[in-house]
Amino acid sequence: MRRIFSVVVLLTVFILSAVAIPAASATENPANKPPVLARQGHPNCGGISRETPSTPGCDAVIASRPRPNVTSLPIDFGVLNGVTFIRFNTSAVPLYDQPNGTQVDTLSAGYTYLTVRQIKDGWAEIRPGRWVDMAIARVARPSTFTGVRINGLDMPFAWILWPHCAADAPAGSRSCEGNGQLERFQLVNIYATVNVSGWDWHLIGPGLWTNQQNLSIVYPSAPATFAGQWVAVNTYEQNLVAYNGAAPVMATLVSSGIENGKWDTKAGTYTVRLKIENGPMDGGSGDDFYSLDQVPYHMYFNGLVALHGAYWHDSWGFTHSHGCVNMTISDSKWLFENWVKEDTTIYVYDG
Repeated sequence: MRRIFSVVVLLTVFILSAVAIPAASATENPANKPPVLARQGHPNCGGISRETPSTPGCDAVIASRPRPNVTSLPIDFGVLNGVTFIRFNTSAVPLYDQPNGTQVDTLSAGYTYLTVRQIKDGWAEIRPGRWVDMAIARVARPSTFTGVRINGLDMPFAWILWPHCAADAPAGSRSCEGNGQLERFQLVNIYATVNVSGWDWHLIGPGLWTNQQNLSIVYPSAPATFAGQWVAVNTYEQNLVAYNGAAPVMATLVSSGIENGKWDTKAGTYTVRLKIENGPMDGGSGDDFYSLDQVPYHMYFNGLVALHGAYWHDSWGFTHSHGCVNMTISDSKWLFENWVKEDTTIYVYDG
């Protein structure tokens, strides 16, 4: 059953991001589904069911493996280190020749983020000799979330997508007592999975269960088979995994295209054709118009569709873009510098 996201959470995130028009066609490579056991949890938790929510063997695994075997990537803004971006609270932005000076032009802003050259007395210079009043602007705060290096993976792990209270059993009563309060971006192992009325309930700790709607899951087995270094984007789970052959090496949350029939990130097998370290993105028209200064770490794989960093939102784990695969600046830098080359395979699938 497909995940249903909370309306409250969705309304707290921006519904627009750096975009690219998806190419019209792509050849999809049929995925090799991971073994059922690998998708359900740890082998020692195979006896878990709704009637038997715990076993001594599974309890021992939980006690010895309380956290996923991963290491967080460092926060690294790379080419954007020290750069300030602003967005405006109005679509018609007066431009002045100096702070408190003479208006010389008007900027039609739309969904626009501009680089700040300098700030003086509450005014920002956004282009040589063009100043705006900071009273009508807000400063972007790039996300400090980062993905993880995978040290070993013999069961699924997941990120918690929003704060909520765990249940005491599959489809059981919820409680925030003890470790029951779960936080956004918290990492958890999935020790066992039980399906109740079409929904998967996942055992993530001693007596702690949560519904599939609340997680973005990474599985031990690769969804397809490619040699060398390649990248898989799971548009259902809204995550990305970098593989070396069948071995998962790095994983993170992403934001792919909004699923509206127009901006979806198309499933398929692609090849990276172009890498650009830093550059602007703009396009669209009317309500879809956008203009973004200094978008970092472009990795184009399907026409104008790219993996790239995004400094303007923190919606990781949810669709957000016009087709591109957004990730944090830190994660995009790691992929750009360590993993993705021209001709690297990008496999996009609905997991």
